[in-house]
Amino acid sequence: MTSRNSDHFEPKQAAPTLEQLIRWRRDVRRFKTDPVPDALIDRLLRLADLAPSVGNSQPWRILNVKDAGVRAAIVRNFETERQKSAEVYGGEEASLYNKLKLAGFDAAPVHLAIFCDRDAAQGGGLGRQTMPETLDSSCACMVTTLWLAAREAGLGLGWVSIVAPSTVAATLGVPESWKFIGYLLLGWPEEEHLDPELERYGWQSRTPFETRYSELGSADPAPSANAQSAPAQAGSVALVGAGPGDPELLTIKALKALQSADAVLYDDLVAKPILAYVRPGAKLIDVGKRGYRKSCKQPDINAEIIRLARQGLKVVRLKSGDPLIFGRAGEEIVACQEAGVPIEVVAGVTSAQGAAASLKVALTNRDHARRLQFITAHDRRGHLPSDIDWGAVADTSATTVVYMPKRTLAELTEVAISHGLDPKTPAIAVANATRPDEQIFISSVGAIAAALDAAHPEGPVLIMIGEALRHATAHDAAGHASSIAAALGALPVTT
Repeated sequence: MTSRNSDHFEPKQAAPTLEQLIRWRRDVRRFKTDPVPDALIDRLLRLADLAPSVGNSQPWRILNVKDAGVRAAIVRNFETERQKSAEVYGGEEASLYNKLKLAGFDAAPVHLAIFCDRDAAQGGGLGRQTMPETLDSSCACMVTTLWLAAREAGLGLGWVSIVAPSTVAATLGVPESWKFIGYLLLGWPEEEHLDPELERYGWQSRTPFETRYSELGSADPAPSANAQSAPAQAGSVALVGAGPGDPELLTIKALKALQSADAVLYDDLVAKPILAYVRPGAKLIDVGKRGYRKSCKQPDINAEIIRLARQGLKVVRLKSGDPLIFGRAGEEIVACQEAGVPIEVVAGVTSAQGAAASLKVALTNRDHARRLQFITAHDRRGHLPSDIDWGAVADTSATTVVYMPKRTLAELTEVAISHGLDPKTPAIAVANATRPDEQIFISSVGAIAAALDAAHPEGPVLIMIGEALRHATAHDAAGHASSIAAALGALPVTT
């Protein structure tokens, strides 16, 4: 989702869908202190003011609370009411309540108090004789419109309900006819989440849609009072490898999974043409992890997978390459197993296989490379892993494929050379393997980092290292022979 400073306000290839805006929760509690431009607030409030209302009454009244003293008084009231609320809970529930962050007063730059004017002259009183409460509902429509407009701009919105309406009204000095609706906090979110904090911390999970829906006159009776405890239709999860990018490298099993899915959660590295094979009508949810930028957190993705499966949906978790190769598959498998959700894994063509096939370069050779190893060039913190077996990397009888090398490649090659890897060893970098914008960089271990840094390719990159590449090129990569000869010296003589 879009957000400022990292993801906020950055141009994206495609605007978020309405479903993505809705799924990204409105109840934000953790904000950055960065200011929100007044022009943006004005635009969002004018959009919210276009919300529907009964009789076109527009009963909402919005106060932008900028006075520090008034804000402090609202915070004091919140703390008082929070303490009163805590007294009704006991045991573990009380402990959890006291741990929850239920407001974001400390950082949110914008405070909005929302009221409903029960004496609003607009609308000519239409509907008020029979359902006067629809004025309040109209104000809720305005808040929802504001929430969606704010989210589209990358802002988060928190709705503070633990305040005393009469005290807030008195503090703000509003007319007696104004009914307090809510106190809203608006700002750039500190975190991006698909689920609400109350669900994430175990206060209340979402219950099945079926417990809130019934059909009058349908063959089935209306849900009973205890329907909430009835198990939802069993769903399932398929962890599917999308391959390196070329849609034709999808396996038949992967294609069947996509064409029968109800929901597909896909990574940022999944080639967009592959999404065209998803069953029409299925939910498409972008949960991409974007290197060194704000991304969806893995626990959030796990929770969303399980939530959708528990709604009875066939869920596909779509990953680039093979999900079992540096794809965090283990974490998602364990999460599903612990939640009792059935899960299967559909293997995919690895990025290394796709890149080598595109180049017509063999990764193994019975005379020069009897071992193939995959390593990753960054750890959880984005640094070069400290536990790489450098002796194995320097082994002349092995071919090494380095995944996610962009940030740490210079350090990796320097350390590998210091552990005995010949700097003249062939190294081939491939960006966007098997895709129309594939780029190939043929070099040596000692020069590949500089070559890649100068080119600065976009998209996923991997590096293949080893003597097998030198010997394979003499036979298989004829189209690249001149580049290989220039980078690596004379090609081996073949018989």
